[in-house]
Amino acid sequence: MALAVQAIESACYRPVLDANPAHPNGWPVRLIVSSQTEARHNRALWAPTHLVSIRAPATRLLSMIDLPPERHLELRFGDTIDPDAPDAARPAAIEATFDFIDSLPEEAHLLVHCLRGIGRSTALTLGVLARYLGPEEAAAALHALRPEAKPNRHVLGLCDAALGLKGKLAKQALRFPAKVWKDWTKAGDEDIVRRTKF
Repeated sequence: MALAVQAIESACYRPVLDANPAHPNGWPVRLIVSSQTEARHNRALWAPTHLVSIRAPATRLLSMIDLPPERHLELRFGDTIDPDAPDAARPAAIEATFDFIDSLPEEAHLLVHCLRGIGRSTALTLGVLARYLGPEEAAAALHALRPEAKPNRHVLGLCDAALGLKGKLAKQALRFPAKVWKDWTKAGDEDIVRRTKF
């Protein structure tokens, strides 16, 4: 029985990196990114050790995974791309996320999810990936995790600023959603648009 559980866990959480010396505890970016509905329906199977939940103000998490507060980061911001909107994400949310990620133990199984869609969760995940990979590699890794991602551009802009990437993540977001991932460095922008499903 223990072997079956381990097989399921490995199938669900595939580390992005073999080794990650850039993380304080060597966490190899072992995560799942989803919507709240998926997280709720799969909570027993996925059984994360750590959780990042994103929801708009005045909404609530329904029947979610029960974890102690130190293992559950709750972020409250909407899915708007208008930086001036009252419920728009702020830089403090990105800083809190990066601090939380830095606290993860090496064996952590992280679930990142958001209420209503996957725009915020995939944008935040792309920001997390970009801490350890170049922008193109981070986007390719996100595609492997969630090909139908359509990352929230405002959240990505905040990640870009926090990481000093000067819009490189936002540029990568234009490639989503994509059925097949193409190498950005070997094809022109026109070719990418022609072969990528938007």
